[in-house]
Amino acid sequence: MQLDNGPAIAMIEPIGGHSGNDFYDFGLCKAIADQGIRVVFYTCDETTLDQQFAFSFPTVKPYRRIYGRDPKWLRGFRYAAGSWQAATHAARQGLNIAHVHIYHFAWRELLNIMLFRLRGLRIVATIHDVENFETFGNQPKHTNHAVFMKQIDRIVVHSEYAKQCILKYFINYPQERIDIVPHGDTDFLFKNPLSRQEARARLQLPQQGRIVLFFGQIKKVKGLDVLLQAWVHVRQQQPQARLVVVGRPWKVEQQLFDQIVEQHQLQDSVVLNYQYVPNELIPVYYAAADLVVLPYREIYSSGVMVRSLDYGAAILASDLPAFRDIITDNENGLLFRTEDSRHLAERILEVLNDDERLQRLRQRAIETAERKFSWNYIGSTMADVYKKVLYE
Repeated sequence: MQLDNGPAIAMIEPIGGHSGNDFYDFGLCKAIADQGIRVVFYTCDETTLDQQFAFSFPTVKPYRRIYGRDPKWLRGFRYAAGSWQAATHAARQGLNIAHVHIYHFAWRELLNIMLFRLRGLRIVATIHDVENFETFGNQPKHTNHAVFMKQIDRIVVHSEYAKQCILKYFINYPQERIDIVPHGDTDFLFKNPLSRQEARARLQLPQQGRIVLFFGQIKKVKGLDVLLQAWVHVRQQQPQARLVVVGRPWKVEQQLFDQIVEQHQLQDSVVLNYQYVPNELIPVYYAAADLVVLPYREIYSSGVMVRSLDYGAAILASDLPAFRDIITDNENGLLFRTEDSRHLAERILEVLNDDERLQRLRQRAIETAERKFSWNYIGSTMADVYKKVLYE
């Protein structure tokens, strides 16, 4: 039941099922709806979870054919038309807050904000990536931030580190209008327990030997090349171990990784699966793995980290600020020096044959997910954010 005269949310996230954001999107919308808040989810036509499961909120798909090989100008026109339709629909539905999701500070995201503002909705913006990871390593451009800053009533980030980074770009933006809400990605739909033997058989992976997993969309910033360089040393000490890489490359050439594998003759110990994996298959990969590695160069929040905790994975991650906020070394996971492939190899080898430590890390990971990243906590926290937007 909706709160009387309370928030009514237009959730705008056009990526949706195109690149695996749909699980997060539906989890967030469900968490908000469970708080008694009316929510309508606006996304793209590649999103299908609403066709597989019944949710208590409607899903509207005005962003049609915005991905693919059609000319960029045409897809841009379709995006703009989708934004107009979404804003018009939200206004007719009597929604009063537009919750947008920002990844690139691009014109299309600004268009969403401005169209919903024109319809009289207040703007809450979850800023996922403070800087554009597509241009990671280049000098960042700050020109767009001032325009966005003037249009957003309240900002949501997923970590204290992200908040501090935002303040470098959103100069003079009131700190009290920036809220930290955890990134939810716990599995509320597909988490069916499988034994390690069953999972490996389903994936046609060896039953013997350790399996190390790299999972998620492959970007330069994710550091897969660092992990492959580390694997050269791991393979020498653990010839039966396998590194399984699962994810679709994004703005990075997969030949870079193929060359490392070929140069060091790692073909017999590295499985490269450059594909988008459907949600129902994700827990199978986690069940098959002994260790999950996140060798990122930079991150503000990580759905892969949250999902790994939820699945009870033994985790090894780079010692970035956002990860240090979650992982206490040798308690609920392990850390290594960022971009140090030698140290990464040492830590992998340190833990691979330590069954007792692996089991302890798995149990502590589950406890961390339940304590810090439950959808109930996230929904309650977001409800407070919406009330601040309306009433403060």
